[in-house]
Amino acid sequence: MPDAGRFSELGEQGSRAVMEAAAVLERELAAGLADAKVATERLTMEHRVDQEEFDQLVRRVSENTHQLIDAVSERVLTGTTGEVSEHAQRLTANAHDVVDLLLRLGSLAPGLANRGLQDAFGPRRAARPADGPDGAPGAEPDGRPQG
Repeated sequence: MPDAGRFSELGEQGSRAVMEAAAVLERELAAGLADAKVATERLTMEHRVDQEEFDQLVRRVSENTHQLIDAVSERVLTGTTGEVSEHAQRLTANAHDVVDLLLRLGSLAPGLANRGLQDAFGPRRAARPADGPDGAPGAEPDGRPQG
């Protein structure tokens, strides 16, 4: 087990890098809130998770997270050599692998959620043009209520 004292410089550099990267990540997260809001509205209104919308969110999170890992790693590796550099490189590779694994596991969520939502709420019918603004059935062509 490596001596913790050897990594004190690495920790200081990493701390500065994390603070700088967090500011960039915060801006990216704000841009992704609109996508998350659309997905949340669909979940609330339609009781389903749209796989394509979810995948778009996952891609954004993946890109941002990998960029953050790379930015921190680059900053930490600047000026480091030897064993500290080797450990930092391994840590970077492991961080990328963990992010990829978690996001791949997360891609199962829409299917599982939709199955549970359908069990809880029943199948959802698609809104028809004749439906009212609140989703209530409109009238059949002969004037009888739909439903």
